[in-house]
Amino acid sequence: MSIHDELGQTRRAVQNLEKALAGLRNQLGAHLDVLRLIDDVARCSIDLRRLEEQVGPPRLQELVAIPDDDYSHNLWATGDADHEGLGAPGRRAP
Repeated sequence: MSIHDELGQTRRAVQNLEKALAGLRNQLGAHLDVLRLIDDVARCSIDLRRLEEQVGPPRLQELVAIPDDDYSHNLWATGDADHEGLGAPGRRAP
């Protein structure tokens, strides 16, 4: 799993915790321990946001299309190109 996947999973977990704590607050009111938990999760969210900014967005990797066509024979005619691991055409092994 990439770092961005891990950060996304962590972000969803923090958001789920925020929702659960909002439900507790609705049930219990402004209970001191619930308020402290809400404050702790808010700090976690802020720290996570800072970490996401430090890591930066995922880099888009450019896809390079490699054609299935045969290579041009001129590619091997330069004299210094290796052909299938056998060495350049016209050269002999010592």
